[in-house]
Amino acid sequence: MPRQQAPTKNDGADSDKDALLAARLGWTTLRLIALLFALTGIASLIGCDAQAQRDTTNPATIDWQSLEFKCSHQAELLPKPDAQAEEWYRQANDLRQAGHKSGNQDYSEQSFALTLKAAERGHVKAMNNLVRAYIDGDGVEIDEAKGVEWAEKLIKRNVGLGYYHMGTFLQRGIGVQEDRNMALTYFRKGADLGNAQSQLVTGDNLRKAVAQSAPGERDRGFSIARAMFECALEQGSADAGYALARQYIGYEKKPREALMPYQAAARLGHDQSLFDLWTAFKEGDGVDKDKFRAACYERLWRDRSEGKAEKLLDIDRVCPLPPGQVRGD
Repeated sequence: MPRQQAPTKNDGADSDKDALLAARLGWTTLRLIALLFALTGIASLIGCDAQAQRDTTNPATIDWQSLEFKCSHQAELLPKPDAQAEEWYRQANDLRQAGHKSGNQDYSEQSFALTLKAAERGHVKAMNNLVRAYIDGDGVEIDEAKGVEWAEKLIKRNVGLGYYHMGTFLQRGIGVQEDRNMALTYFRKGADLGNAQSQLVTGDNLRKAVAQSAPGERDRGFSIARAMFECALEQGSADAGYALARQYIGYEKKPREALMPYQAAARLGHDQSLFDLWTAFKEGDGVDKDKFRAACYERLWRDRSEGKAEKLLDIDRVCPLPPGQVRGD
């Protein structure tokens, strides 16, 4: 089954550059150092071969207190926009969708203009759309520097989306110098501020980093990663549900535990989760063979493949999981 590609190891971050960037974005240097100490210790494990990981994984190098995670949902933390900004934002979305459907560039440009007006009044979702517009060239010429600028404005408002964008820019070298270790710091901050994408990325990096650690440290890392995936799934991230299922199967060897997150991801329209449920019951992979459930998931998967359904909110009624196989090793 498809696996996410592990981030490659960076040669190291320049501490003076990190401090300057932190000050520019309004972080306290002390908090940045604490996060970097925790996450660059983890990052140093990623990309090494298994023997090297076993030789270098030292609990003393990992600041577990900084890595502890408490779930929060981004929607509950976002500032409420004023009525005028919200109206411009909604109009912009309608125009953007019309432009994408019709191919009419005028709609996209009008959408961008309204998005900019809403963003300038502090509408967080409009600010997020501006970041994407400048990076993708949607209704405006591509301008990576402007994309970074609006991500920074989100960060100054302490919005998780901003940290996710900046982490992505640092990871890929978009508008800034590539720095994958620093990117982990931004993803982690975004995760703490409730951003589901950041929770997914951070959890994925963490589980890969501790996979070859001693059992106690590995299990502790896995527990934090699971908490991040669960939190992102609660916010509607189908990819997080799939990641949690793969955590149970690929890392913890608990295939029955994977059924519930697979089901949750499938409910949100995740095709690979539907396919995996189909094959699991068809082949008896970690669960009892069940040709009727296999046929049910196959039908839903084919419906999705043919564009007959976006989400499958009634999946628990149509294809319920077998109660006796939902939990347990």
